[in-house]
Amino acid sequence: MQYRKLQDDDLHALDAFLATHAETSMVLRSNLRKTGMNRRHHPLSGCYYGEVSGDGAVTAVLAIFGNGNVFVQTGGKPVPRGLIHLFHAENAQAVAGFYGPADQAQSVIEMLGLGDAQFAINACDAFYRLDLAHLILPQNVRSDSFQMVDAERIDRNTLLRWLRAYEIEALGREDTPALDSRIASRLVHALNDRNMWVLVVDGVPVSLSGFNAELPDMVQIGPVWTPPEQRSNGYARILVAKTLLAARARGVTHAVLSTDSPAAARAYEAIGFEGDGAYRLALLTSPVKLTAQLSCQ
Repeated sequence: MQYRKLQDDDLHALDAFLATHAETSMVLRSNLRKTGMNRRHHPLSGCYYGEVSGDGAVTAVLAIFGNGNVFVQTGGKPVPRGLIHLFHAENAQAVAGFYGPADQAQSVIEMLGLGDAQFAINACDAFYRLDLAHLILPQNVRSDSFQMVDAERIDRNTLLRWLRAYEIEALGREDTPALDSRIASRLVHALNDRNMWVLVVDGVPVSLSGFNAELPDMVQIGPVWTPPEQRSNGYARILVAKTLLAARARGVTHAVLSTDSPAAARAYEAIGFEGDGAYRLALLTSPVKLTAQLSCQ
């Protein structure tokens, strides 16, 4: 096996590998489709490091994006040490977080010597999938009383406040000016891509949902947020179902998500999602540069 930074000539092989592990590679596949790789200064374009066989097939990948988040996909096998050594030697960017199938992402953290680092969150989320042919519609989902509107029609300050609260509660972020800047940037991209919606009841915005990765046949749900004063009314369940109905109408056949919230899991199960493994979301308290010494041999 060869370990090297992937280039444009590897795009077909990389996409073919990720497509065989489609559900847990949604962000990687969606970002590649939108921006390709190695486009500096584009927030969705990353550097991809791969394990490549003699015939040019990609068999494992580590990618780091402009925000410092690292994604891993090895197809279920142990993370190759050669891939870790390559990433450690060539990546000069500070790392901010790790995503991927739970065991794989944890292995990357430990092999890079970050097992004892300070994390704002290191959650082993339950991973869920849904064939949209089996979507279960909540009661009143088609009622005119529950309107799904594009987020761009909602007051910007409301969206920023909700996204800040989501990041603090769900992701363990600290409420700082840096968080405000990150949220503002995220909202701009979501509004430009038109992949975030709000449920409005009697003229009042009550819940938010979006897709954080999209392909023609599959979407990944997130973020989902309901303000505390509007919870226990089934609003998130209704809104997620409405977004999936609209996606199904344009040809999307599957949806995936992950959560570590039992209450959220019950809501997703109620509309047909089924558990299928675990997915890790690990965010460092602050981005860190990798040390000169690598712990794995």
